Amino acid sequence: MVAAEGRRPGPAAADLVLGGGALAVTALRRLARTALAPVRPVLAPVVRTANWPPPLRELAEDGQRRRQEAVAHGVRLFRRVAPAVVVTVLDELDLAGIVRGVIEEIDLPEIIRTSTGSVANESVRDARIQAMAADDAVARWAGRIFAARRRPLPAGHDAAT
Repeated sequence: MVAAEGRRPGPAAADLVLGGGALAVTALRRLARTALAPVRPVLAPVVRTANWPPPLRELAEDGQRRRQEAVAHGVRLFRRVAPAVVVTVLDELDLAGIVRGVIEEIDLPEIIRTSTGSVANESVRDARIQAMAADDAVARWAGRIFAARRRPLPAGHDAAT
């Protein structure tokens, strides 16, 4: 048997049975919905499990338990198998190549240059503002000192003291 391109060969008979079963279930549901619509009011009491004879009710309850067990088993199996599948898929991926492609696509070096330049510009601007504030503070301080020297001394004060 030749596998389809990109598909690994597998149990084709099982795939055929599953596909056919799914098709049959879908067709039966449509048929039942259409065919049973006129008799639904009559069948409604029969379908209620409370109206069934005890052996049928017990059989339905057993089926429900088995279905729940099968679902729980499927969940346990999934939880055991899924991590291995994820690891296998990640091992198959060229993560370094994907990262390189993303970096090339977004031009990360240009983003770094631009953001570094804006940070440097802000730092220079902040330093200039602080230098101007310091210059103003020194000018005020010097103005007070020199203004005090120019004022005439009040009477009774000696310049030597």
